[in-house]
Amino acid sequence: MGRPDLTLLPLTEAVTIRSRWIAPHVPEKLLHPHEKISDADLLAVALLQKLHKAPYFSRWWGFLKVNHFPHFPSEPQARIRLARLTPVVEQLATEVQFLDFVAVDSEPLPVCTFKRAPRCKFRGARHGFSTAGPVYGFKLHAWAALQGRIVRYVIRPANEHDFNVLCEMNREWPFYGGPKQIGDKGYQSGTCLTPPKVNARRVDPRWKAEYGAARKCVESAFSVLVGAGLRWGQVKTFLSLRLKVALHVLAHNLKFIAFSN
Repeated sequence: MGRPDLTLLPLTEAVTIRSRWIAPHVPEKLLHPHEKISDADLLAVALLQKLHKAPYFSRWWGFLKVNHFPHFPSEPQARIRLARLTPVVEQLATEVQFLDFVAVDSEPLPVCTFKRAPRCKFRGARHGFSTAGPVYGFKLHAWAALQGRIVRYVIRPANEHDFNVLCEMNREWPFYGGPKQIGDKGYQSGTCLTPPKVNARRVDPRWKAEYGAARKCVESAFSVLVGAGLRWGQVKTFLSLRLKVALHVLAHNLKFIAFSN
């Protein structure tokens, strides 16, 4: 068992390794023997794009067709099939597991610059605010295990308050073993462990100094996602945004999964 660095392997070998892991998770109804590339290979190629930090799928696909896989289908066909496989990627990206602690936080997902917001027609996008300033689009709300793995996430409009989304996510809290949740000051409540505010009259006796360091795991996970290109490129539909986020989360979580070659 091991975790090979797929970015150091030849692309043909990397696609084969990752496709072998993905194949059992692809529903049979999505398998079509007449297509030029299997669904598992297609997802493996899309995942390798995130691992190699290639910002644009069109250039990545063109590079592979010219240099490695001339039998690949056209880029529009690949995009259509990837959109159809979005639920499969979302299922692979996270898994239910019993945990003692999770760190909770949110990350903005702008769909355009704030100045372009009045002309943007992205369905479902809203004005909101984050620690980085105003944002137009959505937010990624996530739970992260203390080692940095993202175990659960949802995408919601940017105007929804972090605590309200947390309450929605907590409907599945028992399935994760009822872990203690560590958040920042925006999550202050009786359900979340948060640091005291500067002007607080009463300090939560449950808060410990080590929780502040433990909460950095989710901040580090978001930094990795952003550095890998979470905000790069353009998305035109909510489905394409879901696919983009799921691929990035899966690429991030691969380092915590042991694979057999």
